[in-house]
Amino acid sequence: MNKLKEKNSSFLSILKGEFIFEKNNQKYIPFLLFIALLILLNIRISFRAERLLKESIYLEREVEDLRLIYITTKSDLMSMYRRSAIEKVVVKRGLKTSLIPPIIISQIDD
Repeated sequence: MNKLKEKNSSFLSILKGEFIFEKNNQKYIPFLLFIALLILLNIRISFRAERLLKESIYLEREVEDLRLIYITTKSDLMSMYRRSAIEKVVVKRGLKTSLIPPIIISQIDD
């Protein structure tokens, strides 16, 4: 039972930080500061990785949306380039398709 009290006492001493002020434990202060720095660095890196992951997911969704817009726009433009679509547009302006084939004019050498 006495050993359990000593363990609890030493554990509470560590949690309270009392062990740092003892003369023989002061040599461990730089090491403890180094450990604390590493822990803070690890936390920062994990938050940055999470932010980059969220940004990556957002950009992937944006690329998918832009690709769908690209496909839709390309399909609309391809349908506008069909001969029948062009004829519908030019008929409104008073033009019509010629039924007479074009004549090739060639230059005669003298």
